Amino acid sequence: MSTPRASFLSLLVCALSAVLVLSTGCEPDRPPPGGGGGGPLPPSGGPNGGGDGGTSDGGVLVIRGDGSNFPAKPSCASGASCAGACPDGGVICAGNCGFLAPVTLSFAGDPRDIALGDVDEDGDDDLLTANNDGASVAVLLNRGNGVFQKPNLWTAGKDPTALALEDLNGDGSLDLLVANSGDSSVGVYRGKGNGDFLAPVTVGGLGLNLNDLVVGRFNGTTRSVALLRGSEQVLSVFPVKSDGTLQAEANYAASPGAHALVAEDFNGDGRLDLALTHETACGMSSSTPCQSVGVLLGKADGTFQEQLLTSTGGTPRGLVAAKLDTDTATDLLVADANRNQVLMLRGQNNGRFHEPVAYPVVKAPSRLVLADINRDTLPDLLVTSATGNQVGLLLGQSGGTFAPQVPLTAWPEDVGLQGLLVSDFDSDNVRDMAVLTRNGIQLLWGICR
Repeated sequence: MSTPRASFLSLLVCALSAVLVLSTGCEPDRPPPGGGGGGPLPPSGGPNGGGDGGTSDGGVLVIRGDGSNFPAKPSCASGASCAGACPDGGVICAGNCGFLAPVTLSFAGDPRDIALGDVDEDGDDDLLTANNDGASVAVLLNRGNGVFQKPNLWTAGKDPTALALEDLNGDGSLDLLVANSGDSSVGVYRGKGNGDFLAPVTVGGLGLNLNDLVVGRFNGTTRSVALLRGSEQVLSVFPVKSDGTLQAEANYAASPGAHALVAEDFNGDGRLDLALTHETACGMSSSTPCQSVGVLLGKADGTFQEQLLTSTGGTPRGLVAAKLDTDTATDLLVADANRNQVLMLRGQNNGRFHEPVAYPVVKAPSRLVLADINRDTLPDLLVTSATGNQVGLLLGQSGGTFAPQVPLTAWPEDVGLQGLLVSDFDSDNVRDMAVLTRNGIQLLWGICR
């Protein structure tokens, strides 16, 4: 039984600790994220780096990992016989069509989007995910040699659905943008350069269904953030202030079915334009059917012209822009989820496109990435399935076309993939693939040789 003096001293210690830092023993334990729906992460009393405990870092709660690592890249010596070899047009690729069997990086939170960048400035790309159930952003630091550290979880708003990494304030460190569909906000987390972030500066009142965001220098000099606001049926462009926070936006008509966004120069004037997909409608009303791609051509002052529409049919979702053939026009690749195909739209260099050419792919394709997987200097196409467990690999051919897809099994569960990124994570000059699932990341290490 404690004495009155001991009780007083205990209360005094807790009070002082609350002023200086959140400390163990001064409040009851709270559950970690990922177990029960949206809402901000609860405060916790764990010490810095203390497992599931939380720390306050500049006003934003961080639930630190325990410092341990996920399973490392499996070994497969050069020349070894790895199961599942397949032809790839001349370059020998062993294993899962050029990749080792997936390594599971599992964590709770129902992740919905994935971003990569060197947030701790050690020369290796790290991985970040928007965790819908956990109302958090998971930061998985790349420790090199095929190893990722278990994540630190940073408080986000309700239902975060889109991420972007960019040096917004020009200090040389990557900053984090998080679109929170559940509480109608975008948070800017300024990076410290060591894998940590300052508390977010938030813009609210943006409506639900914040579907995608990109960063670009639309006026040629300063950065702006473009955001698809589904419930408001607008595309908003926020100029970035010198401190990395967002100014008041300019709005452009979009649609309730606006899904994905990309910034590229589609008319050859040297200025960035914006392209977006419309799943079900392209007018301000869902009663206006128009499965299409829209392009907003940029003006010199960073504003945009009225949208130009190119019909696609089907259900256009993810898209990627690149100059695929020998002309100077930027082309588009569009995932058509309803018809299980990718559409190639050859650019006309004026914001419009020629009739699409279709490539059959995995079921319900959603996310697209271009990367040179087989090291023949031609971009290859990777496509995720929104309802299955496969990634389609279409090897690039001269002239800007693609070979028929080779399906890669990325996850044992046949319930849908959420995202995809490609990088050389272990610096062996071979591309690796990070596939986002509903319970974490599947890392497919490249061994194409």
